[in-house]
Amino acid sequence: MWASGFARVSGFALAGALVLGSVGMACARQDAEPVTVAKRFAESARRGDVEAMMAVLERPAVARLERAAERASDQVGGRRSIAAAEMLQIVGVDRSISITEATLVDQSEQLAHVDLGTTAGQTIRIELVWEPAEDPAEGEPQEDASEGSWKVRIPLPSLPPTSTSTALATPDA
Repeated sequence: MWASGFARVSGFALAGALVLGSVGMACARQDAEPVTVAKRFAESARRGDVEAMMAVLERPAVARLERAAERASDQVGGRRSIAAAEMLQIVGVDRSISITEATLVDQSEQLAHVDLGTTAGQTIRIELVWEPAEDPAEGEPQEDASEGSWKVRIPLPSLPPTSTSTALATPDA
């Protein structure tokens, strides 16, 4: 009797150990948050889903898009209100190419880099920044940096240097 009771307890213990072991292995296989965000960004670009891309962009990039949308709305004389999402154009994305692997290259408290391998054999490096959660009352980042999320940093286009000397030069008249 005692032996069969021990066998049942041991069986439950073994089953429990297997369940806990498989949960532990699943957790170990789960991607780090920067990797998950980078893959979400790339997949959104492949699908052409601008709204999903904007959800994982860093705040300064979203703010630049909002300012550009305001300027564009002003340029059309207020006849139409242009949304920030309309200012983000997805071009040159082959929708048949997908992500095959994602590797966390490095990660500090504020910055991470993820390499995304594609079915076309390319490697794309994504830079991510840690953004603290916003204070809902003020719309500002919270002091407590433990709450927040990783966001994709998109590079700014290079602007040609402006020459102030030609603008200030004396006219030829």
